[in-house]
Amino acid sequence: MKVVVWIGRALSVGLLLAGPAVRAQDARDSATVRMVVVSAAGPVVGAAVSAIGVRAETDRAGSAVLRLTVPAEPIVLLVRRLGFAPESLHIALRPALDTTVSVILRERAAAIAPVIVSSTRTERRVEEEPLRVEVLAGEDVGEKTQMHPADLRTLLTEMSGVQVQTTSPSLGAAGVRIQGMRSRHTLILTDGLPLYGAQAGTFGLLQIPPLELRQAEVIKGAASALYGPGALGGVLNLVSRRPPDSSEAIVNQTARWGTDLVAFGARQFADGRGATLLAGAHTQRAVDVDRDGWSDIPGFRRVEVRPRYFAADTIGNTLMLTAGGFAESRGGGSSEDGDATMPIPGVFAESLTTRHLDLGASIRRRLSNSVSLAGRFAGNVQERVRQFGAQRELERASTLFGEVTATAVSGAHTLLAGVAEQLERYRNRDVSRFDDSRTTPSAFVQHTYAPTEWLSTQLNARCDASSRYGSVCTPRGSVLARAPGAVSVRLSAGAGWSTPSPLTEETEAFGLTRVVGPLAVAAERARTASLDVGMTRGPLELSGTLFASRVTDPVGLRRVAGDPTGAVQFVNASGPASAHGGELFAVYNEEPIIVTAFYAATRTRETSPESGRTRETPNLPTTSAGLDAAFEEDESGTRAGIELFYTGHQALEDNPYRTVSPGYVTVGLLLSQRLGRANVYLNLENLTNTRQTRWDPLLRPSPGEGGRRTVDEWAPLEGRSMNLGLRVRL
Repeated sequence: MKVVVWIGRALSVGLLLAGPAVRAQDARDSATVRMVVVSAAGPVVGAAVSAIGVRAETDRAGSAVLRLTVPAEPIVLLVRRLGFAPESLHIALRPALDTTVSVILRERAAAIAPVIVSSTRTERRVEEEPLRVEVLAGEDVGEKTQMHPADLRTLLTEMSGVQVQTTSPSLGAAGVRIQGMRSRHTLILTDGLPLYGAQAGTFGLLQIPPLELRQAEVIKGAASALYGPGALGGVLNLVSRRPPDSSEAIVNQTARWGTDLVAFGARQFADGRGATLLAGAHTQRAVDVDRDGWSDIPGFRRVEVRPRYFAADTIGNTLMLTAGGFAESRGGGSSEDGDATMPIPGVFAESLTTRHLDLGASIRRRLSNSVSLAGRFAGNVQERVRQFGAQRELERASTLFGEVTATAVSGAHTLLAGVAEQLERYRNRDVSRFDDSRTTPSAFVQHTYAPTEWLSTQLNARCDASSRYGSVCTPRGSVLARAPGAVSVRLSAGAGWSTPSPLTEETEAFGLTRVVGPLAVAAERARTASLDVGMTRGPLELSGTLFASRVTDPVGLRRVAGDPTGAVQFVNASGPASAHGGELFAVYNEEPIIVTAFYAATRTRETSPESGRTRETPNLPTTSAGLDAAFEEDESGTRAGIELFYTGHQALEDNPYRTVSPGYVTVGLLLSQRLGRANVYLNLENLTNTRQTRWDPLLRPSPGEGGRRTVDEWAPLEGRSMNLGLRVRL
């Protein structure tokens, strides 16, 4: 015990004697950095300043002080503030010398969540909208861009109640299903314009690179009162990036022989004018993962280009012009190498060649502080050559769209009224019985009333005069109540309708040759309702949703009795299709960690067009869940993210192997590192190597509905995958 006491006393004396020397050495090896952070509006208060593990916040004068140990190499100073683009700079420190650095931050929308949504036509803060609009932006869009630079398949995977369903395994077609509704009932817009047609089809998601997107906005439930018959199930509005956003390029290579090169350029001119340009080239080799003679990953080649021009003045007048186009060739099906193992003998190749051109314009003119006029115009033409074995179909579809609206604000009232007209034309040289031309003029009105800060309402009404189905009027109403403590409650209900089209999820998979025409069915009509509750507590955001929908006269396919070729015809089911369920969504955002979790449960019933019996809606998971956790260190530029998804069982239709699919889990990992102006990333998907063909064959033992050679895809086909890429700021 005496020895221990003696050692303790000796250490104490040594530390007292060494203290002055240590402090003198610290003074010689340290330096003080004073940061002054300003913007165009003046000093920036509360900006986070960091370097080599030391952090501080700016005061009311925009000033912060860091006392740092001097390293041998230059250090990186990082400045961040919500609402501003982050800035970094390299400086070399000298011992015992103070340094003053001034930094100018450039304002921009918050990266964690965009503030303004435009899907309701009156641009407003998302938390003030009575109509629920869900938004993905910032890192969510950036992360998905690195996972799949060529398309939007993964963009909505973390949004509860939204499913991206593969409708054609042979060619990779996919559509967006919202709260149990069919994907053909989801309207896809770009900046509020139908640039990809009144019905973008199940290939639209595969032909839009996410690099040009600032955010994606989703309206769930019947939105025909806003956008007409194409929005019976909801709306996906893709909002493009604007100048002075940074220019960048992506080079991406996958382990499954896929290559992407995409570039986005943005330029700000004088007087509020600017322009952007997107250009890309993609290639993917067809891959037979399970070596059964059939391609599990379709091959494709595509090039695209889209310039945009923007102009805005100081009083709110704006102009946006765009033109775009792409050329794509897709191929899949069987190959001669695997011909001997095919259950159905003979080579059966599938292919799709697409040429697309479009024009669009959006203009807003402010007449006074309370009155403004706006117009939107778009036109597109698309030619496709579809090949299903020896069956060939050459089709051409075009759309012309125009809309004019007037908005007036008076106190707590905002009134918007408008007229629109849409012309659709479809021609199929080889299956002319489905040729069609239709015109739909419309008139609509929207009234928003916000008498207090905690209560607001919105009423929408629209009447469409279809040249084929007559006049149809649809309403939608929404109420928002905000309670103390950042709690919000939204209640919404509406009606919708849809004009049937021969291009459905099923016919995109096997064509129209074996479909008996003409398309003599009634229009589909729907009623939907939802209750949303949200809450924010510091870094935690929670939301829950209950929803229900009912579609009458749903359109489906029924086999032609006695026909041995698998011929089918369009019919209205004898009973309605219904869906109800709930969603939970949570986000925890506390730097440097962001965690996102969701859970959705959906129960559906419909009447089979084939048997007339009530059944579960096919290819729709009864439950789904996801967890995404990301760590990001701005100072070092390191980011790591892991995601886990569970997909519950699905009822299957016309599947000879099973009637219900098993549930499955997939796990992904994304790693990235900033190196100067570049960002290197590695994306690993489906680490569990979940693959549908591990349970059952993809190929049918005999041709099915419409002559199909495969069953529906209910689980991943490509298995474990990896891609490596470089993202460079230009």
